[in-house]
Amino acid sequence: MPTQAKIDKVAALKEKLLKAKNIIITDHTGINVADMTVFRRDLRKSNAEMKIAKNTLFRIAAKEAGMEELSKHFSGPTSVVIGFDEPSAPAKVVFDLNKKIEKPKIKGYLLENQLLGIDDFKKIAQLPSRDQVLATLVGTINGPISNFIMTLEAVIRNFIGTVDALAEKRKE
Repeated sequence: MPTQAKIDKVAALKEKLLKAKNIIITDHTGINVADMTVFRRDLRKSNAEMKIAKNTLFRIAAKEAGMEELSKHFSGPTSVVIGFDEPSAPAKVVFDLNKKIEKPKIKGYLLENQLLGIDDFKKIAQLPSRDQVLATLVGTINGPISNFIMTLEAVIRNFIGTVDALAEKRKE
């Protein structure tokens, strides 16, 4: 007989899974408290969070959310990183910690309801952020326009310089 606490936990997990844009299933063993604190803080900054629960509760929540394909990854020590916005942001946080201390171990990656492999996870984690892409786009668009304006200003400046020189010559 399930307890009310477990029913509530499954409902909360299901709600988070349904809102998620991406889900990273990891094995978090071996991460010390200091690294875990920094890891969770960095996840919050990227509008993501880490949930730790029993695998059975994760399986039930995934099944109720229509994500049964995740169930095969819920074995052993398991934590789930749930991203709510940009897909590359939480992936970067997990990837960076993994590069630093070789933990957490990535078990599975779900992006927009599509289960991807570890190689795909690494590629997405190495993508530039949305803000970086937008800044590059603005710079690319702004560059030629700025050059055109400077060229027009140079023509006007040269014309004014020529007119001034002619005026000086006529005064003499």
